[in-house]
Amino acid sequence: MTQHLITFMIVLPLIGALFQALLPQSREVDASRGGVSRWVALAASVGSSLFTVALLFSMNSQSPDLQNVEILPWVGSYAISYELGVDGLNVLLVLLVGLIFPLLIAEEWEQKVGSRGMHGLFLLLQSAFVGALCAQDLFLQFFFWSLSSLPFYFLVSIWGGKGRETAAFRLAVASSLGNALLFAALVLIYYSVDPHSFSIRELAGGKLGGKVFPLFGQELPVHSVAFGLICASLALRAPIWPLHGWFTETAEEASPSVFVALSAVSVPVATYIFIRLGYSLFPETIVTAAGAIVVVGAINLVMGGICALGQTSLSSLMAFICLSQVGLMLIGIGSLNSAGVVGAVYQQLSLGLGLAGFGLFSGLIAERTGQSNFISNDGTSRLGGVATQAPMIALVAGVVVASLLGFPGLGGFVSGALLTLGSYSVSPAVVLLIVGSLLLSTYYLFNMYRSVFLGPISAEGNGRFPELNLREKAYFVPILGGLVAFGVYPKPWLDLVKPTILTLLSTLK
Repeated sequence: MTQHLITFMIVLPLIGALFQALLPQSREVDASRGGVSRWVALAASVGSSLFTVALLFSMNSQSPDLQNVEILPWVGSYAISYELGVDGLNVLLVLLVGLIFPLLIAEEWEQKVGSRGMHGLFLLLQSAFVGALCAQDLFLQFFFWSLSSLPFYFLVSIWGGKGRETAAFRLAVASSLGNALLFAALVLIYYSVDPHSFSIRELAGGKLGGKVFPLFGQELPVHSVAFGLICASLALRAPIWPLHGWFTETAEEASPSVFVALSAVSVPVATYIFIRLGYSLFPETIVTAAGAIVVVGAINLVMGGICALGQTSLSSLMAFICLSQVGLMLIGIGSLNSAGVVGAVYQQLSLGLGLAGFGLFSGLIAERTGQSNFISNDGTSRLGGVATQAPMIALVAGVVVASLLGFPGLGGFVSGALLTLGSYSVSPAVVLLIVGSLLLSTYYLFNMYRSVFLGPISAEGNGRFPELNLREKAYFVPILGGLVAFGVYPKPWLDLVKPTILTLLSTLK
């Protein structure tokens, strides 16, 4: 059974999604609060998460190699295989997926419109992300990664706001174009080696170096063109400035749980794919492009922070926080040292949990007050005083904001400290830029917290603000517990990551 843990993690949510699709429409099943379909969806998601826990316990933290490897021929005539494995580069993100998706199903527990469809799409997303993270075959990874873009279209277009159709269309265009560019890179890589292969393990170690292909009478280097295509592809799927317009529009129109899946999971998975392919397949190119990666990251960091200053709604603020934090991750990736890259990998986990908490408490506020805006056009608070009526929600929001700001004892502090240390080898100026960005984020996040939770109750706000109920408390506990656990005692998690990162860095030329 331990030899197929990853497969179980992928298949179990798919079975749950299939059950949602095939279950007959029935008032007895769907109308009751504890309907069968909801419990099956939650059981399938939690079951996959339990396999994730078993996977963690089976890991050898001293080994940099892939573990729990599964290899089966898939399309043998084209060297496509069902090849899965985990190591220090992806194990924390697998844990993140296992933590977040049961919470999203619980958050949408009382969804009145098409709850089976929404839960089924969440389960499909959970399977797709686990597959994209664990796949060690380029074609298999592309299969799962492109599959993950389809549920988002329906989740936004069906359960979104007034402008949901336009937002879903823009999301679909960005995803499709990104997927097409990634597929073009994979085809180029496949035909550049002999024998042809999609296996990341067989292609690693600089085997693409020196390979060329003809185009319009010119011979172009495979590694440079393929790397550029992958960069462009992932820049479209993640919020990389200035290609982020679809992302911020989706933030405004998508339901909070859907945007949590997009920002807290899909974006970190995109950065993981960039690290995996960049460091494994293009060791020479990543060294050459390191400076450009840092520059792009710095631009994201600054532009995200500046744009966040002008936001008046919680959803758009969350989008620009994500944009800024992705820039911080890119700086770590481009630092080419262990502190920076380990920090970027750890940031994927801490940022994912932080954004999940931010999105869920933002959704509660919007649900209870009927609005997401916290600042009026004249600069006055539209909410205020939530802490006096719902102190537990204020506590949850305070811990999440503190982690996003990198307060000691929380997950954001560990990743932020490592990223700052790693950036010093690039240039002391980058450290100053990160510190300046931190001061900027302190201003807009504390301004948001003060406007929403402190001070007198605004005349525009809802006069009564209910406290967290039992279900809501239950899905905030894993988020806050994770942020504290990953901040207070990060050693076991860093021990899982570091050997793999050191091995990847040793291959750079």
